Amino acid sequence: MASTRHEAEGVSGRGLSPAIWQQYGFIGGNLDDPSLKTFFFDDFAGLGVHATTVSQGGYMMFGDTGVTIQSAAAADNSEGEFGLLEVDGNDADNDEGYLELGGGKSGLVRIDDTVGERAVVAFEARIKRTSVTDNHTAFAFGIGEPGFAAQDALVANTAALCAAGKDFIGFQTLTASNDEIDVVYQIGSTATVNQVKDNAATSVAATWMKLGCVFDPHAAKDKKLKFFIDGEEIVPTTAVTDAVIAAGTAFPTDEEMTLVLLTRNGDGTSTAHAVQMDWWAVGTMPVDV
Repeated sequence: MASTRHEAEGVSGRGLSPAIWQQYGFIGGNLDDPSLKTFFFDDFAGLGVHATTVSQGGYMMFGDTGVTIQSAAAADNSEGEFGLLEVDGNDADNDEGYLELGGGKSGLVRIDDTVGERAVVAFEARIKRTSVTDNHTAFAFGIGEPGFAAQDALVANTAALCAAGKDFIGFQTLTASNDEIDVVYQIGSTATVNQVKDNAATSVAATWMKLGCVFDPHAAKDKKLKFFIDGEEIVPTTAVTDAVIAAGTAFPTDEEMTLVLLTRNGDGTSTAHAVQMDWWAVGTMPVDV
């Protein structure tokens, strides 16, 4: 049975960030046509156990031997958990665990500045790790091109985005600075990762953090792409300007994208460093119809 969220929670709560989702009417009790304002939310209550390189329940997962992506047992009332995705068993050097929405085939959203093709695009997730110590498990979360959940999506040892280049917009940590949350983007066929903000926030072990973004083609000049951490908009060091979006040579404009969670261990010891995701969401709303 489907349920409807009538209101987003505040900055410090478990829920979706109001500045992203209520601002554009994705939630809030409206009766808009769901075919025109599409929204996907997964609490992972029915995730189950995922097998590597097999499309299951709309997801594609890739994991090294022993790495699991599955429902977790945790349900902490103080943290509001209801369904929990956990990447675990990552206890060997460079263990990988990746997940994407769309079964490895489907793109759901596209950032496009072409008149007649423009749409608001939003995404967010609530994530935590058991360790943020350097050389332990790093991650990237955001939207990426279909087929991202494959071997070496993150580079060995560093956990940087793959050098071969895949479309990506979102957040990452690196094994050498594992507590630092960086805001980045990259376009396919290049090896260049562009930073919107280095060390935009500091993650803390066993502590939830909400990471989100919204693209608004009707926003003011050079303010069309906004990133949020724990519901608060960050001040970019290098903003994604209208010119960068229009050029489409560094930023993935006009590319099909889907939700991705990418994790890679940089630790050669026998200790697993789990990554958990409480929920994630993505939505889009055409503005030229």
